[in-house]
Amino acid sequence: MAKKQMKARMTVRQRRFVAEYLIDLNGAQAAIRAGYGVKGAGQKAWQLLNWRPQIAEAVREAMKARETRTMITADKVLQEIARIAFADIRGLLQSGPDGIRPKPIESLTAAEAAAIAELWTTEKGMRLRLHDKRAALLDIARHLGLIGKQAQSPPGLRDKDELPAREILRRKLAQLAGERKA
Repeated sequence: MAKKQMKARMTVRQRRFVAEYLIDLNGAQAAIRAGYGVKGAGQKAWQLLNWRPQIAEAVREAMKARETRTMITADKVLQEIARIAFADIRGLLQSGPDGIRPKPIESLTAAEAAAIAELWTTEKGMRLRLHDKRAALLDIARHLGLIGKQAQSPPGLRDKDELPAREILRRKLAQLAGERKA
């Protein structure tokens, strides 16, 4: 791809892609909604985000503007997930002469209240359902890089005297080419 094309201004479709990408951060779906073909949507999204620096920059700026506008930061989201992940049901219940019951809402801390998914009354009393603790723990583990591969994780560190991967590959190809001639 020519350098001139890489630095060109964004087209209407590319601006639409940026807007659509911000909806769910799904590149393939954003490409489809922006009007690119369904068949190569994933590849097109990757190209737009990786080969077009102005598109990646537009996405970063729009995300930063949204964070400022909504005052929802990654830190706040992670804190809320941590509330769910580290909730202890013993803090939500109280025992009495008629058995174990949920604590009154006004006595719960913010962290305890955040862990509650549903609270309802039945003929037998109140029922309590917590958010999925395992899912919250998995989200935190992913965030910390404990499981799964992160898309933006930095490359592994190499020793200073180790050759770059490109040079190793070039030498290996040259070696293979020399073997074929012999």
